[in-house]
Amino acid sequence: MRFRVEKLIRDNLAAKMRENGIVVHERFLDGDEFLFCLKEKLLEEAQKVHGSSKKGELIEELVEELVDIQEAMLALCEKVGITPDEIEAARLKKREVSGGFEKGIYLSCVDIEENNPAVEFYLKQPERYPHIGEEKPDCLFCQIGRRTQKGDFLESYTHCFAIQDKFPVTRGHILIIPYEHTESWFTAREEVRLDMIRAVQLLKERVDAEYHPQGYNLGVNCGKVAGQTIMHLHLHLIPRYTDDMIDPTGGVRGVIPSKQKY
Repeated sequence: MRFRVEKLIRDNLAAKMRENGIVVHERFLDGDEFLFCLKEKLLEEAQKVHGSSKKGELIEELVEELVDIQEAMLALCEKVGITPDEIEAARLKKREVSGGFEKGIYLSCVDIEENNPAVEFYLKQPERYPHIGEEKPDCLFCQIGRRTQKGDFLESYTHCFAIQDKFPVTRGHILIIPYEHTESWFTAREEVRLDMIRAVQLLKERVDAEYHPQGYNLGVNCGKVAGQTIMHLHLHLIPRYTDDMIDPTGGVRGVIPSKQKY
């Protein structure tokens, strides 16, 4: 079973999870992304204390953020009868076991056997750790990705591949599809989405050279009511030409025809 995590974790946790039979998919952050995730971690912990799912806004200056969080923590400790020394002792103990956050280890997802006791931790928190599907034998796009089903395969990337659309809207219409079976853009892992975005740029250059379009539409249908017919994420790269329709005004607003023109 696979669960999406998408969070910064303590430095020693990945190794400990592997010791417990969990397959860990992580990457190492640096620069602005690392700073952003550290701030997200502060917000996550503050939200746990507050007990609310509403995402608040952090104030702009990092120093003021840390001061406010520390001040709130000290006030809470005084209210419940915990001393700062007790907090520091607990921090050092947890750091010894799990490490800190200096390495910037970002946990993307974990693979856990169903008989592993650790799976219960994730199953009990579906909103924080959604279950994302593995390859499905009966899924057309999974089959094309494994090359067990015929498809006009164009390119292969780290997390996704590209094929010619079987029913193209225009010349050069391409589908970009993740290898991993996930239903929509919103359930895909971050690195999958980033790889698909990179693929869009590379494929655009290919289409430009071959077909010389004058524009593009990019589209992802998420859910049956949005027109999705194959429940495996796929992104449409649709070249546009000056003669492909009389009046293209409104573009993707045409998903509801009466609302396209304005």
